[in-house]
This record gives sequence, C-alpha cells and structure tokens, in this order.
Amino acid sequence: MSVDMPRRLGTAQFSSPSADVPRTLGAAAEAVVAARGQRERLARVFDRSPVPMVMVDCERRHVEVNVPARLTFRLSLAELRRLRIDDLTPPGLLSVLEPTWERLMRTGGMAGPWAIEGPDGGHLDILYCGLSDALPGLHVIAFAPASWTEAELGFLSDDASEPPTALTPRELDLLQLAAQGGSGPQIADELVLSVSTVKTHFENIYAKLGVRDRAAAVATAMRFGLID
Repeated sequence: MSVDMPRRLGTAQFSSPSADVPRTLGAAAEAVVAARGQRERLARVFDRSPVPMVMVDCERRHVEVNVPARLTFRLSLAELRRLRIDDLTPPGLLSVLEPTWERLMRTGGMAGPWAIEGPDGGHLDILYCGLSDALPGLHVIAFAPASWTEAELGFLSDDASEPPTALTPRELDLLQLAAQGGSGPQIADELVLSVSTVKTHFENIYAKLGVRDRAAAVATAMRFGLID
C-alpha cells in the first residue's frame, strides 16, 4: 500500500517512510473480522496477536490495549485508558482525524498511513487497519510501524500466499480505494464507473476472496499483498 493517500478522497497528506504493508497486519485484521461480534473469540485474537491492537469506544477513548501496543506506546493500560486517540495524534493530523474517523464508521473498515505521538513527544509513522463495531460500540485498530518488515511481526497464518481466484486490475483498483475509505459513489467517480457497476465489482471481489463485506475484503487483500 502506498503511504500517499489521494487528495480526491480528502485524506491526510504527510511524509512517511515508504514501506509495503506487512501481510501479517492483514492477517491480524482478518482475524478480527472473523471474530466480529463474538466477545470471547475477539478477546483471544486481541490478546494473542503479536500485532499492536487497540480497542476504542465511539468517543475514541481507549478501552483495551494489547501488550504489543502498550509496549509501542510505552504506556500502561491504566494510562492509556485515560487517553483518546486524539491525545496520541500529532498536531499536524488533528484536522483530518474527524473526517478519517467518520469514514471508518461509515465504511466499516479501512486502512492506510497514520502517525502516533506519545506524551513524551516521541513520533512514530504507522500503517493501520481499522474495523468499526468489532463489538457493539467498540472499534478495533491494528497497526504496525511503517518501517517494520514481515520478519519483525512474524506470520499469523499458514494460508496460501496467493488468493484462490485472481482479481482483475479493475477489482484491485476498487480494493485500493476501498482501503482508503472511499464510499461507493466516490469510487465510482474516481474510476468513472456507475455506482451499480461498482457494486457488481464488489460482489465479484467478495466471491473471489470468500468474504462477505468490505472490511473483510480489505483485510484479506492486505494479507495477500494485493494492496501496495
């Protein structure tokens, strides 16, 4: 995935090291999608993941933070529960935080570049994959430092490294825009397609990847390395 997000979708523009999205981040997101709505299963995924994950409420307050994320932030769970995402966002990104959050809530899942800044001023560029309503009113964000390689995270899945059915270039374009939070009409406008054609493309993508919605499609595409 490119760390430069297109202006047409109104996303953030900032400098970040060039990096491919680790497939493990996609695998972690896939595991969260599969556990959606299942409290005990989600807790196991969350606690066992080597990928940093946070669970936040609708006010963007931290509710749960797994150990890898606590180590990344260098803060305890109690300290993080007193903070919102806003408190750990660099000042330069605060103006786009609200619209980015609204897109995540509207689309159900999206991925892209971001940055975090600790209370001590430490700055870290990251790549993230977010899922809204992993549990009712609770949202999960998995992330990894933008400069980390696959070897830093380790694999979560022994599944095949290629999708069962190849996606067309147009379908890959749709997935790229979906990951960046584009709505159906926005994607249609970007690719000069009708909304109904975009819907049909997504239905074909879901069938090929064996998923049921956009959030799962984005996560699976990340695991297979289809989003660059």
